[in-house]
Amino acid sequence: MTDNQKTFSWRGWTTFVVTISFIVDTISGIILYIAPPGRIANWTNWTVWGLNREEWVTIHTIFGYLLLIIVGVHLYYNWKVFMNFIWSKIRKALNLRWELMAAVLLCLFVFLGSLWSIPPFSSTMNLGDSIKGTWAESKADVPIAHAELMSLRDFAEKIKVPTDELLSSLNSRGYKVKNAEQTLGEIAKENNTSPDKLYEAMKSEGVKPTVPKMLEGSGLGQKTLERVCSEQGISLEEAVSRLKQKGIKAAPDNTLKQVASKHGKTPIEIYKIMAGEE
Repeated sequence: MTDNQKTFSWRGWTTFVVTISFIVDTISGIILYIAPPGRIANWTNWTVWGLNREEWVTIHTIFGYLLLIIVGVHLYYNWKVFMNFIWSKIRKALNLRWELMAAVLLCLFVFLGSLWSIPPFSSTMNLGDSIKGTWAESKADVPIAHAELMSLRDFAEKIKVPTDELLSSLNSRGYKVKNAEQTLGEIAKENNTSPDKLYEAMKSEGVKPTVPKMLEGSGLGQKTLERVCSEQGISLEEAVSRLKQKGIKAAPDNTLKQVASKHGKTPIEIYKIMAGEE
């Protein structure tokens, strides 16, 4: 049989699929590590290489499953070879007892360090939170969490502006709206724009929304104590004092998520203590 008449190599195919899946999962994982929270990503139509956050989540998940399935199939058809390989390595490892012990201790340290959120593992997660927090600080004016899922009528009710006024403001800026039952996300997609651009258009036409204070679902955990106090009209000194009375140490530049994770609480629970509600 000549080289051109070779049969299909399933081993080679498996190797390529595993390699490609690993690369895709690694790249998508890095992108999701720095991606803004869903509420901001959806509100601003955030994309990387033309793909939005939800699409990157889908790709990361599906390729993760593909990787597991292919590896599982590979092990099923090569179980004896795999076990012989493992036992031969174990026998060799027994002659490297100190190296094996060092490897086990390192992995145990990484596992417990991640679980207990101690440096440098907590720093790694905090870095990701900080990057995500920059989106919340500078990227978008999100009036209501997941507002892109609301109909124009419901959105108008939430911001206390007549629906007809919102329709008029959008039409005057050239945006096409079929009816007030369309969601902001649908209107934005049909007009090849983002929900935040629609909101900016509304305000530029003289719409004066009354935006409710957002807490849960608003990226509260990504905000610092100082910013939350400023937004909610709480004295920073009193907030820190209230936390201290509950045995919680926090600095103004700490995010609520950082403080909450150190004390086994949720960001909203930390906020309620700061506000004197608990």
